[in-house]
Amino acid sequence: MKKALALSMALAMSAAMLAGCGGSASDSTSASGAASSADSAASGAASSADSAASGTPTVSFMIPDFTGHVLSNEHSDEVIAKYEAYTGTHVEWRTEANDTYSEKFGLTLMDKDNMPMILTATKTLDQNANAADAAKRGAFWDLTEYLQDSEAYPNLSQISPDVLKGLTVDGQIIGIPRSRAIGRNGLGYRTDWAEAVGITEAPKTVEDVYDMLYKFTYDDPDGNGANDTYGLEMCKYTGPWDIIQTWFGCGNGWVEQDGKLVPVHQTAEYKEALDWMRKIYADGLVRPDWATVDTANFQVDSQKGVTGVFVDTMDGTKRIWKYFEDNAIADVNDASKIATMTSVGPINGHTLATTGYNGFYLITKSGAKTEEDVKACLHFLDKMCDPEMMALADYGLKDICYDINADGKIVPNGKYDTTNCPHAGLNQAVPYVPYLTEQNPDYQLEKADYQQAYEESIANNVQYAVFNPALGYLTQSDTYAECGSDLVQILDDARTQYICGQIDEAGLQAAFDQWNARGGTQVIEEVNALYAADKA
Repeated sequence: MKKALALSMALAMSAAMLAGCGGSASDSTSASGAASSADSAASGAASSADSAASGTPTVSFMIPDFTGHVLSNEHSDEVIAKYEAYTGTHVEWRTEANDTYSEKFGLTLMDKDNMPMILTATKTLDQNANAADAAKRGAFWDLTEYLQDSEAYPNLSQISPDVLKGLTVDGQIIGIPRSRAIGRNGLGYRTDWAEAVGITEAPKTVEDVYDMLYKFTYDDPDGNGANDTYGLEMCKYTGPWDIIQTWFGCGNGWVEQDGKLVPVHQTAEYKEALDWMRKIYADGLVRPDWATVDTANFQVDSQKGVTGVFVDTMDGTKRIWKYFEDNAIADVNDASKIATMTSVGPINGHTLATTGYNGFYLITKSGAKTEEDVKACLHFLDKMCDPEMMALADYGLKDICYDINADGKIVPNGKYDTTNCPHAGLNQAVPYVPYLTEQNPDYQLEKADYQQAYEESIANNVQYAVFNPALGYLTQSDTYAECGSDLVQILDDARTQYICGQIDEAGLQAAFDQWNARGGTQVIEEVNALYAADKA
């Protein structure tokens, strides 16, 4: 009765439920970020002359500052000495507070006389109109041939071609990605709840998922005798719906059909996916007010035992499990044990691939004026991907920041946090290619079970991850640069309304027509013209 009443109330809240695609709150920095920037620049300027005199290449590098203390803490001088000796490079750091970095990035692109050699972009290229526009005007070096040189750049030459497509403008690779796991997305669920309702195997199909959601909602998985649980956790952030869509074979944003690239909302599989989502909502398997739940509260229902299935990044599943560990949340079947999560990943053999990167590095022509400058930049970035440097950037200094246990594993000593550690900010200069730190074979942390499960799941997901085949072409579409955000919003709003029963098929088609009129038809034409030229 309680759920039925909540569902009917939610269906009446049509105005409130017009939720767009939310996003995670960005990390903030302390007010000392600006001071840190000035100090770093002054320090770099003071030592660059000495560096030049010694013959050591100097690279100027602009990065976002998340701490206010980039390489300016106790023992930071030792970190600097270590990476400079290893890479054979002196770095002049230019740091800008993360909260205002996007604004500073745009202003920097207009200041040719004060351009760093390496400029960090903090978004994907398709989200960064400033970078895409500057690339079309020839502001950055074409890195295509350099990244084919495995002898000079053994790490950077291993960047996935699928990832590099998203950093290509007018046939030129203009950025080095800050890598993220391609297989980060998937499904996780309460292991003890599954056992409690008689589910003995991880779901493999959408039918399996529906069965789990239904039983988690109506079969009292927590054993408290109350009708107080839901299957799937959702909120304003609609990324989980994007993942679910891939389960039905409709692709990631766009899909190739009959030799052309088609936006997924124009496929039959997309409609099938939406109808499935609409059904789990109508059947009460997701809380009825999900579209009004703040993104900041995503994971809370799973942590508190309200929901049992979490679809998003596998990082989220890991964090929920960690919450259970940190708060001693008991297994519903055996109070002597701690509750755990099971990481599944793909359903029907598909999951949503990430772009493969979160931000990227541009080598500017105004800053890196010669080919030798370009090579110095690439050499530094490549060397920072070696295990020794990744460990330095992420774990800090041995015997100061961490110890090595009897099993040869890294154990942080707890003396420092991300703000005051000696290596603060250095991770912003690491591309993480060909692997991420947690996959580093030479420097392994002592890992909890939830971390081990997370790493295994993202490694397994790679083979099932579906890329967006249009990503590299969207960055080059003039129409998409102008109205891409509007087009995304139109589809996100329509999907939310359809799932929640606020519009029918006619209303959904009306939204698709609006998408076409707003510029979608032109985007399709531009994308396919680029696609055809690429295949020719």
